[in-house]
Amino acid sequence: MRLLAPALLIVLVFTGTAHAEPRLASKGPYSEASVGATGFIGTSGEYSHPGPAFGLRAGVDVFSWFSLGALLAMEVHEANVPPPPEGEYFQLYQGGADGRISIPIGWVNLFGDGGVGLARISTNVLEKVDVLEPGEHYSPYFAAGGGLEYQLGNRHYASGVAVQWQLLPAFAASQTLGARVYLRYTY
Repeated sequence: MRLLAPALLIVLVFTGTAHAEPRLASKGPYSEASVGATGFIGTSGEYSHPGPAFGLRAGVDVFSWFSLGALLAMEVHEANVPPPPEGEYFQLYQGGADGRISIPIGWVNLFGDGGVGLARISTNVLEKVDVLEPGEHYSPYFAAGGGLEYQLGNRHYASGVAVQWQLLPAFAASQTLGARVYLRYTY
């Protein structure tokens, strides 16, 4: 016990005070690639299984705390409708604009985002359950979400996790909920 106190004092002297150095993140134009999963929620969720989602974003940091961008995304879902047909899949394609507000906390950014755009469904398989009207393939969408972004050692790269809710009003007011991981490169 008498040796423990001097040993701790020696360790403290040689380690010094520890503190996190802030990492300077690049600001300006950026591109981002993401992968995740999305599922329909509410009534429309009964007719569709969750599936993989892929996205590409590009934009610019207008201020250190605010960015504007464009989005292209695709989701794949298996339909869960009464037969026939059975084992049918459909894709949901999206293109739109989004904005993000960030709050830096050390090496992490806490952010909220939102967007609007146009979605296209690839098939009419959901017509038989009244999610789609006959011949309907397009809907505007409205999205809101948030997440955490971690600034990597290289100031141009960041990775993050995010969740997002969407409303597709023309598709019987369908809603989706998704999660994604992403890698962002700022030029």
